[in-house]
Amino acid sequence: MKTSGRAAGDRAGRTRWWSRSRGLPAAAYASWLASAAAQPGAGPTRILAWGRAGDQLVIGGPALLSWGGVDGWQHLGWHEIERGGWEAADGRLTWRRYDGEPEHLALSEPGRVPELFRERVAASIAVEKLIALKGDRGVIVTARRHLGTGGELSWHATLSSGLSWSTPGVTEAAADAL
Repeated sequence: MKTSGRAAGDRAGRTRWWSRSRGLPAAAYASWLASAAAQPGAGPTRILAWGRAGDQLVIGGPALLSWGGVDGWQHLGWHEIERGGWEAADGRLTWRRYDGEPEHLALSEPGRVPELFRERVAASIAVEKLIALKGDRGVIVTARRHLGTGGELSWHATLSSGLSWSTPGVTEAAADAL
């Protein structure tokens, strides 16, 4: 029985005619793989989606969003993102960490990164509950699951719009809820 060279190569481990990393420069893939594997609790280092942000590459893995190139990578765990999303009109992937300012990447070639972003951030949410304080405003308590190997939970309290931490009773309600 004769088989195609592509299928035979796959079985022999010599070539891979398709993968999620297809088209990614080999040096960039190797540097990302080493950098991502060195992250604490990163878990499996495989590419679920990738795109470009100008001269940088953007890679989404099971536990991490990464951007950079052979000269270095930045990594962000999906569980560290408080909120964010894809702004198609601007071509920007935006997010806010629980402890930081808004961040973004202008994706020149988004690929499947925006869809993966939405799916992975949602997958990291184990519990989300609004503790109402004033009508539909209140403290949002969230447990986020680290999507790496451990799956440990981190608990966060954030406020819905219209409230601040200086509003009387908010700090106490957040502490009670957590």
